[in-house]
Amino acid sequence: MSLLIRAEEDGDRLTQIELIAQSIGLLIAGFETTIGLIGNGVRALLLHPAELAKLRARPELITSAVEECLRWDGPISAALRILHEDTEFDGKLIRKNTPVVAVLAAANRDPAVFADPDRFDIERSPNEHLAFGGGAHFCLGAHLARLEGQVAIGALIRRFPRLELVSGNVEWGRSLFRVPGRLPVRTKG
Repeated sequence: MSLLIRAEEDGDRLTQIELIAQSIGLLIAGFETTIGLIGNGVRALLLHPAELAKLRARPELITSAVEECLRWDGPISAALRILHEDTEFDGKLIRKNTPVVAVLAAANRDPAVFADPDRFDIERSPNEHLAFGGGAHFCLGAHLARLEGQVAIGALIRRFPRLELVSGNVEWGRSLFRVPGRLPVRTKG
C-alpha cells in the first residue's frame, strides 16, 4: 500500500478513489482466488482418484499437483485488457483502445502447448500455465497463493485419507472469480 501511495509517473499520483479501488482489488484478489484454487483443486483431485492416490503415495508431488490444479481449473478463467496500440493478430488488425478478452482457461488447454491437455496429470512437466497471467500483469500474490494451496490441499488429504465428493454438482459462489460456494465432501467408512 505504501508503494501505491508513493507511486508517481510523470508527476501523476493515484487519487484517493483510485487508491481505495486498488486496495479493494488487492484484498479481494488476494483471498477469493486462493479459495478458488483450493476448492477447485480439491474437487479436481477427488474427481481423479488415481491422481489423488498418486499424491497420497508421493506427497512430494504437492508442488506439481497444485500447478496442475491451477492449469486444469484455475480461479480466473478470463482477463479483460484494453489495447494500448494497434495490434495485428492472426492477420487481422485490432485497433488501439479495443477491449480484448484473454481466455486463460482455453489457453491452459491449448494442445499446441500441453500434451494431452484434457488429462489431469499431477506430474505434468513442463506446465507453464497462465493461471497467474503473465508479463506486467503477472499476479503479485502468485508465490503466496501457491504456498497456501500446497499447505491447505496437502494438509486436507493427509488429515482425511478417505475423502470423497458428496455430489459432482458445483454450487458456485458469488464471486468475480471461479470459486465454489460449497464443496460438500465426506469421509468414507
